[in-house]
Amino acid sequence: MISILIVDDNSLKVADIKRVLFEYPEIKNKIDVVADTNNARRLLEENKYDLLILDLVLPNDFGDTETPENGIDFLNEIKLDPNKKCPFHILGISGKPEYISQYSKDFSKNLWFLIEYQKDIETWKELLRNKIEYLIDSKKEIQVDALKEYDFDIAIITALDKELKKVLSLDWKFKAHPMANDQTGFYIGQFEKGNKTIRIVAACTPQMGMCAASTLSMKLIHHFRPRYIIMSGIAAGIKGEVNLGDIMIAEEIWDASSGKIKGDKEKGNLFLPDPKHKTLNEDIKELLLDIKRNRKYIDKIRENYPSTPPATALNIHIGPMASVPAVIQSNQEIDRIKAQSRKLIGVEMESYGVFYSAAHAQKPKPLAISIKSACDFANEEKEDSVQDYAAYTSASFMYDLVTNELPL
Repeated sequence: MISILIVDDNSLKVADIKRVLFEYPEIKNKIDVVADTNNARRLLEENKYDLLILDLVLPNDFGDTETPENGIDFLNEIKLDPNKKCPFHILGISGKPEYISQYSKDFSKNLWFLIEYQKDIETWKELLRNKIEYLIDSKKEIQVDALKEYDFDIAIITALDKELKKVLSLDWKFKAHPMANDQTGFYIGQFEKGNKTIRIVAACTPQMGMCAASTLSMKLIHHFRPRYIIMSGIAAGIKGEVNLGDIMIAEEIWDASSGKIKGDKEKGNLFLPDPKHKTLNEDIKELLLDIKRNRKYIDKIRENYPSTPPATALNIHIGPMASVPAVIQSNQEIDRIKAQSRKLIGVEMESYGVFYSAAHAQKPKPLAISIKSACDFANEEKEDSVQDYAAYTSASFMYDLVTNELPL
C-alpha cells in the first residue's frame, strides 16, 4: 500500500530505519534501498514513491566522496527535473548533527523535514512512525473516496453463451477486455448520449445458477463499479400469464428453494418456504410501467426479428419472479412455487443472486434489474424452439431501456 525509497550509504542506519518500517504490514516488500544519488535518480525516473527517506551526506556514485552538497543537489533536482517522479513526501534523516541546522531550510522550504538520527534514541523513530501513520491513513482515505463514485454506467450479466451473443450484437461496439489474474471474458462497449460517453461491460457466467451469477456480479461490481447491473436472457414463463417471447421484468425476486424441510409421519417430508425477497427500485419500476403502458419499443422489436416470431403480440410483464436451483419441466413444481406468490409471472435460475450481490456489495451499490423473456412454460411440453427469439427480445428491450430511458 505504501511504497518507500531509502537513499542512504550507512547499512546499519538503513537496518534501523527498516526495523521501524517493518512494524507496518502496509509497507512490507515495498521498500527500495540505494546507497548513492545516481541510483536514486534512476529509480525516481521509473517509480512514483509515497515517501523518500533521504540521507544528507551521500556519494553520487559508489566509491565517490560523501558530501552534504550531493544530498542537497539531489533534493533540489527532484523538484525541478520533469523526468523525475517526485515522491509525495520527503523526509531527511541524518546522523551528522553538525549539518542539521545548516541544511534544514533546504527541506523546510518545501514543507519537508530533516531530522537527526541517533542510534539509541527513540525521538527519530517516533517522528518516522508519525510520518508513516499519516501516510497510511491518507492513502486509505484516498482509496475510500475513489470507491464512492460509479465508474461504468451499465454492467450486463447473462447465464448462457447464446444470451451473451445477443448482447454483444447490439450497437455498442463491444470489444474483449482481458484482465490480469481473472479468466472471466469481459467485454467493454460504449455509446454517446448528449455530451457524455456511456460505458458498458458485459460478461457471461461459466454455468447457470444463483451462485455463479452472484460471483460474477461481485466481480463486475468490484472491477467496474457500475451504476446499474442488468440480467438479460431467457426464462420460463407462467402459462396463462405470459406468452412465449414476452419480456418479463422482476418486480420482486426470491430464492424459491429457501426454507425448511420438515419430516411428517403421515405426509412424509414437507417443504416450508421462507423466501427472502429482493425488490426492484421504485423509480425504475415506475419508468418501466410507463414504457409498458405506452407500448414503447416492443412492436418495433418484434417486427425487427430476422426470423419468424411467434404469432402472439409481444408484451411486457412486470411482476414477481422466482429463482430456482434447477431447470424445471414439471407443472406440479410450478404449482408449488406459485403457492408462494399467486401473481408469479416467471421462473429462472440466476436473478436472485444478482439482486443479492447488488444489495450487499460495497458502496457505491448498483441498482439491479432483471429482464428475461419467456422461452417455455416449464411444463412437460418444454422445448427450445423459442429460445433465440426470447434471447433477442430480452437483449433488444434492454438496449432501448439503456439507450433511451435509464437516467445515466
